[in-house]
Amino acid sequence: MSGDAATALREAVHARLAGDAALAALLGDGGVHDTAPRGAAFPWIAAGPWRVRPLGDGGLCEHRFDLAVRSRAAGRKEAEALAARIEALLDGTALAPAGHRLDALHVVERVTMPGRDGRSFEATASFRAVTEPI
Repeated sequence: MSGDAATALREAVHARLAGDAALAALLGDGGVHDTAPRGAAFPWIAAGPWRVRPLGDGGLCEHRFDLAVRSRAAGRKEAEALAARIEALLDGTALAPAGHRLDALHVVERVTMPGRDGRSFEATASFRAVTEPI
């Protein structure tokens, strides 16, 4: 039920990000990941926690998910530019998750902070989406 909706929405989000030429120009090839990559070149984007809850009967689901950008450029500028591009690509967009209709997709917040490694910056964009089966 909700697992199928989550998988379909994750795949649609990934395809949208990976298929954008402007984002690819900022990231380089292969910079969009499902989970935080080990040893990948910076900058990169990875999906963080993905929470799904049913909204009553009929398969309607609310999704709350994070997309994290990691950058080793000096300062926050690159991480924030990448997060802003992600937000522009997804906020209010009409994605088509397989077998589902996307009723809403919006940015909830963005948090930018120094990375735990002391050498990088992280910008995390949080989203809320609602899907229902077709």
